[in-house]
Amino acid sequence: MRSLSFLMVLGILSSTSCTSLKDVRQTNINGRQVEFVSRGAGSPTIVFETGMGQDIKTWHSVFDSLSRHSSVFAYNRPGYGHSNLKNAPRDVTAVAIQLHENLQAVGQQPPYLLVGHSAGGLYVNMFARLYPEEVAGLVLLDASHPDQFEYFRKQQSLLYNILITSTRKGKRRYEESIVKQTQKDFKHAPSFPDIPVLVLTAGKKSSALETRKMRKKWLEFQRDLAGLSRTSTHIIVEGSGHFIHKDQPDMVIREIIKLIEILKK
Repeated sequence: MRSLSFLMVLGILSSTSCTSLKDVRQTNINGRQVEFVSRGAGSPTIVFETGMGQDIKTWHSVFDSLSRHSSVFAYNRPGYGHSNLKNAPRDVTAVAIQLHENLQAVGQQPPYLLVGHSAGGLYVNMFARLYPEEVAGLVLLDASHPDQFEYFRKQQSLLYNILITSTRKGKRRYEESIVKQTQKDFKHAPSFPDIPVLVLTAGKKSSALETRKMRKKWLEFQRDLAGLSRTSTHIIVEGSGHFIHKDQPDMVIREIIKLIEILKK
């Protein structure tokens, strides 16, 4: 269990929240049952993408506050909450395509400000590449890097094998394929668009198992994500663990609002 908690710090596995969001709905989209919640009005539409192991309840600490400033949307990927496993995605590209289908189906209009936590950062990263004209900006919350899983396979085999085993035996077995295909998926992806990027990185580790070498590599990945755009901001959020939106929700809200104001100029 201590090893699993360390994986959470590295943006691979995460826990769910027990606090609910209000007005969660379900709809059928291309044969898939999708659970989602939307609120607020205005542009850009803030789109939340969770990490592995989380559902939309993880956003309860920031969702309502941000809905007072713009439209907000969150959903559950297949196998999370009441979203069923039909047509489950097998790679990062498929997740991004399904997210786009979901937004269109429920009437959420671009431009989108994409917010991705942990592995959710991979999905919004890919979404921005596939639909560059619809994306206004990107917010990455201690987000996964496209090379992260391959690094673990080569350099941290024990942790990698724990991850693979947990996904293989879990409800959402399709995530094993995503983990194995991520680096290859990004190698064949379009280039990243010229949009603002905000990277918020956890300032502390949550397990004694995180070595200096691992921390150094994580910060290297985070700096590389900030380098996606010429217009980027990278903030180390002191006092926060992997779940920055839970540990420092006011800070996350404030930084997203600042980015919205910049996008509106």
